[in-house]
Amino acid sequence: MKYASPEDSMSRLLSFLSKLEQIGKTGISRQDGFDSLSEAYLRLTLDALEASEGAILRLDPTNSRFSVESSITPYPKSVVIQVTSEEIDAVFQSPRIHLAHLPESLTALRDRMARQLYGFSAEIWIPLQTDGNLIGIIALGTPSLEIKNQSWVDVLLNAVANRVATAMAHSRALQEMRSAKLRLLLLSDVTAQISKLLDVESIEKAAMNHVVSLLDSGMGYLMLALPDRRRLEVRSHVLLDTEFPTNLQGVVIDLEEQQDEAPALSMLQEVAVSGISQVCNDASQVSPLGRRNLIAVPIFRREILGVLVVCDKAGQEDTSLDFVDEDRILLEAFAYQIGVSIENARLYQEALEKRRMQAEMEQAAKIQANLLPKAQPDISGYEVAGLSIPHHDGVGGDYFDYIREPDGNWGFVIADVSGKGMQAALLMVMLRTSLRSEVARQSNLLAMTMRLNMLLYEGSIGDAYATLVYTRLHTETGELTSVNAGHNYPIIIRRDGSFTRLEKGGSVVGMFPADVLAEIAEYQQESFQLHSGDTLLLYTDGVTDAVDGDGEPFEEQRLHELARGIRHESAAEMCTKIRDAVTEFQGDTQQFDDLTLLVLKRK
Repeated sequence: MKYASPEDSMSRLLSFLSKLEQIGKTGISRQDGFDSLSEAYLRLTLDALEASEGAILRLDPTNSRFSVESSITPYPKSVVIQVTSEEIDAVFQSPRIHLAHLPESLTALRDRMARQLYGFSAEIWIPLQTDGNLIGIIALGTPSLEIKNQSWVDVLLNAVANRVATAMAHSRALQEMRSAKLRLLLLSDVTAQISKLLDVESIEKAAMNHVVSLLDSGMGYLMLALPDRRRLEVRSHVLLDTEFPTNLQGVVIDLEEQQDEAPALSMLQEVAVSGISQVCNDASQVSPLGRRNLIAVPIFRREILGVLVVCDKAGQEDTSLDFVDEDRILLEAFAYQIGVSIENARLYQEALEKRRMQAEMEQAAKIQANLLPKAQPDISGYEVAGLSIPHHDGVGGDYFDYIREPDGNWGFVIADVSGKGMQAALLMVMLRTSLRSEVARQSNLLAMTMRLNMLLYEGSIGDAYATLVYTRLHTETGELTSVNAGHNYPIIIRRDGSFTRLEKGGSVVGMFPADVLAEIAEYQQESFQLHSGDTLLLYTDGVTDAVDGDGEPFEEQRLHELARGIRHESAAEMCTKIRDAVTEFQGDTQQFDDLTLLVLKRK
């Protein structure tokens, strides 16, 4: 059809512009995607030009290539055409390109396009521009001879270019917005899942499983600070590229020494020390932690907990993309939530451990309370009293007891076992059981002590031992026989105020095997007579080692003077007054150790 007159040309142009406007309105009302709009624009343009072939190509500037957005040709839309930055600049500089007069700089692009598009030979390229950037090309076949030289064709092509460029830019912005919204929704969903986890290891694994998807990456590492706060180590990682050789579990970064091995390690050190994120899109700088690029952000709450690293951002069809600020911001938000979750998990685990320890301490206190005497023995001609005050939460390592021996005599024992809490309670049970068993089976104190040492050494775990004094009272004669296993020296306070310190003894029980003990410190016993008005005082180091606010210890000399001054009191009153004197001496200072006393007086 031929349009020669100005009236016919104007009529055809107006009809085309009207249809062009209608396509845009229809697309908006139906919220059609750019795929359908671009095809409608292309068909309308080809009909107006009476051309049979055409295509709209979108430029991907990141990967430097054109991809087919829509086409009226037999070739598939999956075709992509690589383009150089020089070719992009050359296309951008031309408002319209007639391939019959193609610049030399674009001949290679024309040949690649013809080859990729199965011989499609475009006659016109119309660059699509927006905001000063090239975003695509409309490639049109040969118009009919009747249309080709019409004056209104330039107006028509300009209108099409403006419409398609606007629609394509809007589509790209909408796609980016939807992608950002999707990533935010994914971030929200992932952080909600992670926040429910209550152990650090599960948080690490969940975080790494999600972070590579969140940023379309090939690798991700989570490095956490070791307890000494001086080093980072890889705790969890995700490696989608199985061909990339690296021993991630062996990567440790010292935060105090310069990292000379690789720039990437220095980068992570800087992130951990400064708390400032780092983005590197230089492939030569990211080894051994990645192949193409990486982004590293700090994980912190009140202090730096570690570094989250994501590497090798992937594009379509195995292409690589650069990390951008949006990636950094998203990863920082994710790392912040990881930090919150890790801290919450640690606080939760600490609370569980505290609760477990509290339950253990309560159980240990019950065990120890059941081991101590419930009442004083009634021994004709004697007074006996004892007390034990643990220094922490009702749990201590001190033990005292009164044991009725098979022949009717009495044994008095005071001991201090190693450890605290359940360990001390169990050792105390073993000591008490073993001691009572040995007292029942033999009368020789030295043999009994050696046997007790062997039982504790073989039956306890770790460095478990006890100091101990066992004193036997012959009730008829008042004779005392005592053996000391590394304990504080007992004191004899005579009626006249003089006193004697019993200094014979041997090593603690439970620390050495019998053969070693026989070589280094044989046990010795000593005997003495307890007369009317005399007092035997047994005590633990919680008495003499107690300190006041200035750090001055109570010491033996003070105890001796105190005991001499209250020697005429009853056994129970002596225990009470010594306890009160130590407590007053300490003042507001925390009790140093368990305080245990045992007093035996002959009437």
